[in-house]
Amino acid sequence: MRFKRGALRLLPLALSVQAAFAQQAPATQADTDVQRLNDVVVTGSVKKTQKKDSTNTINTISAEEIRKLAPISTADLLQNVPGIFAEGSTAGEASNNITVRGLPVTGGYRYAPQLIDGLPWFEEPEVPFMNNDVAARFDLMTKRVEVVKGGTGGILYSNGLGATVNHITRTGGQTLEGGYKLEVADYNFLRNDFFLSGPINKNLTFAVGGFYRTSDGLRDTGYTADKGGQVRGNLVYRTDDGMTEVQLHALKINDRTAFYQNVPFQVPAITQPGTAANPVRIDMDAVWPLGIDFAHGTVASPSNRKFTMLGEYGQRQVDVADGIHPNFNIYTAKLSHEFESGWTFDGGVRHTSGSSGFNGLFTGNDTTTAARFNNARFNNDVLRFGAFYQGAVGVAAYGLNGGARVADSTYLNYLIPFITTTDAKSTSVDLKLGKTLNLLGEHQVTLGAYFTEYSNKQNFQQSLLVSTMNDHPELVELRAIDAAGTPVGPSVTSGGVMRLGFNGYLADTKVKGEAIYLQDHWETLNRRLKLDVGVRHQTQRANVIYNVRDQTTNLTPASVVPGSTADTIADNEVLLPGANQYLNSKVSATGWSVGANYSVSSSLAVYGLVSSSFRLPSLEQLNQLQFDPTAPGSKVEKIMQYETGTRFYADTWDTQIALFYNKFSPRDQYVDYRDFTSPQCTPAGTIVDINSCPLVREFYRRGIQNIGLEVEAAWRPRAVKGLELRFTGVVQDPKVVDANYRTVKEIRVNDVVTGYTFEQIGEDGRRPRRLANVMANVQATWDLKPYTGLPFKPYAKYTYFGSRYSESQDVNVTLYPAYYHLDGGFIWDFNKNSAFQFHVSNITNRLSFTEGDPVFVDLKGPNGATNRGVSRPLFGRTLRAMYTYFF
Repeated sequence: MRFKRGALRLLPLALSVQAAFAQQAPATQADTDVQRLNDVVVTGSVKKTQKKDSTNTINTISAEEIRKLAPISTADLLQNVPGIFAEGSTAGEASNNITVRGLPVTGGYRYAPQLIDGLPWFEEPEVPFMNNDVAARFDLMTKRVEVVKGGTGGILYSNGLGATVNHITRTGGQTLEGGYKLEVADYNFLRNDFFLSGPINKNLTFAVGGFYRTSDGLRDTGYTADKGGQVRGNLVYRTDDGMTEVQLHALKINDRTAFYQNVPFQVPAITQPGTAANPVRIDMDAVWPLGIDFAHGTVASPSNRKFTMLGEYGQRQVDVADGIHPNFNIYTAKLSHEFESGWTFDGGVRHTSGSSGFNGLFTGNDTTTAARFNNARFNNDVLRFGAFYQGAVGVAAYGLNGGARVADSTYLNYLIPFITTTDAKSTSVDLKLGKTLNLLGEHQVTLGAYFTEYSNKQNFQQSLLVSTMNDHPELVELRAIDAAGTPVGPSVTSGGVMRLGFNGYLADTKVKGEAIYLQDHWETLNRRLKLDVGVRHQTQRANVIYNVRDQTTNLTPASVVPGSTADTIADNEVLLPGANQYLNSKVSATGWSVGANYSVSSSLAVYGLVSSSFRLPSLEQLNQLQFDPTAPGSKVEKIMQYETGTRFYADTWDTQIALFYNKFSPRDQYVDYRDFTSPQCTPAGTIVDINSCPLVREFYRRGIQNIGLEVEAAWRPRAVKGLELRFTGVVQDPKVVDANYRTVKEIRVNDVVTGYTFEQIGEDGRRPRRLANVMANVQATWDLKPYTGLPFKPYAKYTYFGSRYSESQDVNVTLYPAYYHLDGGFIWDFNKNSAFQFHVSNITNRLSFTEGDPVFVDLKGPNGATNRGVSRPLFGRTLRAMYTYFF
């Protein structure tokens, strides 16, 4: 089934049923109001708690809300939670990035662990090239998603100081139920979801479900970009007296999704670098693509899908179509028991094992005409091997396998594959003892012990490809040519690959940890005042073997004569792993939290909290030795969080408002650069060969302070039956504290590198990169049944993100513009079992960038009259349709 992208066709419509039980009659407004007031949450609490009584901020997304939002990924779903900035899922269905309340994240889910039913699927949420969303996916087995920010999240869970996201799974009941969803989209997307649940006997129930999906990709890769899915199931046993419950869960995911990165663009010429006081401001009305369409284009193509890499392993063929490839088995056992003495026990153990692949093409910032590109290659590459190229006067590009010479006006650019294989295991055990005590009210005291052990073995390597920049980029061969235009000497590339292996690392990390925590949930003053007081102490022990790919090695085969036309210089400087570096680390930290909620009335509550939380070194920090072992306290991050807010529920209106302040103590950051002043450097023509210079790592500190206001509200006006308006919004002012360091800058003239210089950086007082000061989300749903008698619900969502600074905010400061995203569609519940849904994403086909590199004054566009850059754009308009059947 193939639909032309963007065509106005009548697609098979869509469906989704009322979240959990489709056979029930549609909820009335009164039912909805009662449900809101009694909405029970389990995340961040030691007992089931009504949402309005929580002592910290909690947001929930029900299955019905997921239905209307129609997200394409976990990050796309979490984008609807105030305080979380998700970059529009512009990376694809997996491996996106989110940021929580301005906490300093370079990518991934560092302060937002993804739990499944209260336990992490992998203990560490920040793993390089294995983002925490790769195995946390929603399907018809997802009952709801709960998000707790700060407070008790930092006491009850590892790494929960930012936002703890809990994906809650459907379990069976005493009624046989099932569902099936078929979803299609206009990029040859086909997805099947299903679930089946019910009783085995009066004490034992089951649930099983999952999804399988294929597609050509949200961007036109020219091959199957997404393929795979997951299946999961559970058994739940409850005793007749209800005192004991045992749960067994299993989840298998084996999926492949494309990873989309930056595309090149050009803007009107700038005359000076951007500064903090006067940044380069990107105006989307004055931005032009450089060969790649912003809406649906990508640098990936059948031509660059497969290529060769060299390394310590020998030679291998890489297939970019493997994309983001999690392949994990996740097993969970949970036991809860209430003793006659009043003590309770809750225990859970989860084991995850498998692998995750990351094959992604990153885009170089070198797009220009073949004439200019090849001139730079002649000066910066061919002249370094002058003895091989007698009589050479330039470089020319040719199609692969003896193809024709590429026209001088053709756009060329570098593509940089990031190829990573990860083998991972994780075991987490959470044990809780609880007891209810009476002293000036009721105390639910919980003593918990947490144990974890995980390992992560990674092999990361980069390469360097040379490609055209057009609708379907093609790899090219570069050859030195003489005055007559005849190729001479060895090829500069090999199968379109200019460097068959450079940069990267090997890391083998094993971590063990223990934590003990105490939480007291106290209800007093006739249960109008609720307090949560907790403390957590955690220890981490890590052993790491780390190898940097920094050994320049000539891997020319013995059968090839160096410098001959059968030779290539692409294998002359392969970087192989160097000597082992070791880390044996033991780190401990203690955090605490105090929160209170006071019910002014049955519909109005105020709350507040203060907490001192910590973050032990992440796996990314550990397996790349990313902290200064000589600096005291440099391994532990600490954050003070202050928050106060109110919740109000009425017949037609409910609101949650939170005012927060975070003070994040500076943590170790590092910058790596090649010391071009070292005598170890070898010459490359008139300048040094920068890759021959020693790699230097310097540490510096960066902290964050942020004050902000979050609002979540819903309005159901009496005058317009069936209409609901929802709003979430954030206003914040995050600022960097400290962060002073230096980097190496290339000196370029017409894209030819003529030298290097040190550049001093200072970020103190600036807004962190890729963070907006203002974010807003407005949703409208209108059930027209009271007026038409038809169960027809049109809906729309408007999302706004304020301006954001570029990937680098040190020098060449660049400000990317605010943008909006308009989505909408309709749901037709045409009977109690079935429904259609039609959804349009980015209705206005709005084109903007979610992130990007700075615009450098010396990087000119192909005509020399503009400046160029690279950035990741929003996906263009897409059409989706779903049909769901529940029984």
